[in-house]
Amino acid sequence: MALFLLQFGGITFLFAMPRFRAGEFGGLITVAASEVPQVNAAPVANNIGKFWLVHTDAGINAIYRVCTHLGCLYFWSEAAGIFACPCHGSQFKLDGAYIAGPAPRDLDRFTFQVLDANGNVLAASTDGQPVPLPPGADRVVVNTGQKILGKSIF
Repeated sequence: MALFLLQFGGITFLFAMPRFRAGEFGGLITVAASEVPQVNAAPVANNIGKFWLVHTDAGINAIYRVCTHLGCLYFWSEAAGIFACPCHGSQFKLDGAYIAGPAPRDLDRFTFQVLDANGNVLAASTDGQPVPLPPGADRVVVNTGQKILGKSIF
């Protein structure tokens, strides 16, 4: 009986341990700097990392693709120039700021680093704020395991 409990406990422990690898959600997702959208252009969706890569006047950011209201997947409305949740009508600006609807806060963001071709960190966002895309940037590495909650509107 003790052997069974030990084996069961070990299997349960290994199953519960998160194992995120680079290139999959929960790990580090690398995006080439050439894939970063132009300033104030439509965002670029990253389906594997479940984020939108946006580029505003303030800089670039990685915004989580799940609505802060009830967890629906929202989309980019090219005609309106906003993020819109089709389920309950929440709306957000390109930078993820709340506009209207039942969502309780701005969109959530991920931390990320901007690296050069040698792997040196040129810029980093550890607090969910956008950072300017520096010259010489080769890639953006988004950490989908570190989500920053959006600012509450209440």
